[in-house]
Amino acid sequence: MNDKPLNAILGIFNKLTLQQKFVLGGAAVVTSLLLISLIFFLNEPNYTPLFSNLAQEDAAKVLENLNAQKIPYQIDDNGQTIKVPKEKLYETRMNLAAKGIPTSGSTGYELFDNSTMGMSEFMQKLNYKRALEGELSRTIMKQEGIEGVRVHIVFPQKTVFKDDEKLPTASVVLKLKGGFTLTKSNANAIVNLVSSAVEGLQPNKVTLIDTKGRVLSKENEDNSIAATSAKQYEMKQSIENYLADKAQSILDNVLGYGNAMVQVNADINFDRVEKTMELYDPESQVAISEQTVKTENTGRNYSDSSAQFSENSTTNYEISKTIQRVIEGSGNIKRLSVAAVINDVAKEVIKDEQPTMVYEPRTQEQMQKLEEIIRNAVGIVDERNDQFSIVNLSFETKQFDDMKPQSASFMDDPEKWLNMLLVVIAIASSILLLKGLMGKLKNEKIVIGTFGGSDFAYDTYEGTQEALPASSSGKPQQIAPKKKKQLLPIGDIEDEISDEAIRKKNQQEKITNYVSKNPMDAAKLINAWLHEDEN
Repeated sequence: MNDKPLNAILGIFNKLTLQQKFVLGGAAVVTSLLLISLIFFLNEPNYTPLFSNLAQEDAAKVLENLNAQKIPYQIDDNGQTIKVPKEKLYETRMNLAAKGIPTSGSTGYELFDNSTMGMSEFMQKLNYKRALEGELSRTIMKQEGIEGVRVHIVFPQKTVFKDDEKLPTASVVLKLKGGFTLTKSNANAIVNLVSSAVEGLQPNKVTLIDTKGRVLSKENEDNSIAATSAKQYEMKQSIENYLADKAQSILDNVLGYGNAMVQVNADINFDRVEKTMELYDPESQVAISEQTVKTENTGRNYSDSSAQFSENSTTNYEISKTIQRVIEGSGNIKRLSVAAVINDVAKEVIKDEQPTMVYEPRTQEQMQKLEEIIRNAVGIVDERNDQFSIVNLSFETKQFDDMKPQSASFMDDPEKWLNMLLVVIAIASSILLLKGLMGKLKNEKIVIGTFGGSDFAYDTYEGTQEALPASSSGKPQQIAPKKKKQLLPIGDIEDEISDEAIRKKNQQEKITNYVSKNPMDAAKLINAWLHEDEN
């Protein structure tokens, strides 16, 4: 027997027919290509966006740092998106943030890092304007739902006369993320931020728009009708929400969350009245002045006895007067309308030996206590003709426990499912190729060598191999098909004999027959085996 497996394999391959060699080689090549492709695809890093919507200056700085750190990357979206391997995403992002990259495509106060000696006053003012606009853009970019910002500030020329002086103005253009809607409060926050950062800039001089041309906040005069109406509506809504939240918080703590609902409607008086009143008190007199006149007549000489002396006193009185100037502020509540709905009481009862939840109405005494609590919480005043209603109804609620969680969708992680699909396809292809190869080799007889003048061949039949001496003509002897199972009757019982026992029995009989018919060839074959074992 041959001790070198490689030589044995080559000997078997050389004995194959041309068709068998092509089938085996094609199967090996296709399987190798599939395995190599699969390994290459699985080992390829999973890229994820590092930054999106980058300006050209920021993209160039990011690529420069990635090349310096030898981090692989991909460029997408016409250079505006840069992707890196997922396992290096956060580390790379923090390293770039430490270096101030990206800068959102705007230049800030770093304009003044270089020396400005010899620069004209106009260029210094222009650089200051650019730096201020850049810093504001960076700050606004930190807000949620904003992808890009452009800020434009106009500083008018200073004049000698104050009457001719003009105030600065500003305009802000926002690029919002897909599906994001900027609320009124967020728009006001951006407007106030810009107005507070620029000296002399008033909020009503800031115009805020988006890239779709929608005006989010524009110039409004303080006394304009539109601005006044908007403020009145916001004040009304704020008062209603404040009063409803007060009552709702009490009911949630008393009845439990979801068992009560309160809504408040407030009629607000926005009239502003100025009154000036003068009040006189006739019963009260106050001396405001007093005048005394003295007259003296001495006569013609000292002996004249006609000299006279007189004194007149005049006192002026005035009734007390009170002047009042009353300004009645707007925003007074004229009337409140409050509506409250209370849920029934949930009780668990045993019905048909099964626990069941039932809802029962609340008692009249409990409803009266709840009414008193709500009236005091919102401040109901009967003299103001306030309206109040409380109703006990059964809510249509759905328990969260009964809600079944949604199964994971295929689109949640498409890359994971794609990898699994490729693995399954590769395994199935390999199995099919191997199965086809085994089908080609089935029932094929392969001559593997000659010993003592006799050829030996392997007969492949139903997955088993059997070594038999070839005939004198060099062709392997034909082997009759074997029976898989043989039943031997013993009395009324049939014992089943295994295939392995039948195969060994057939081999032994064939070898015995061959030795008896060809004793010389059998002796040479045994002698060759003995010498081969000695070597």
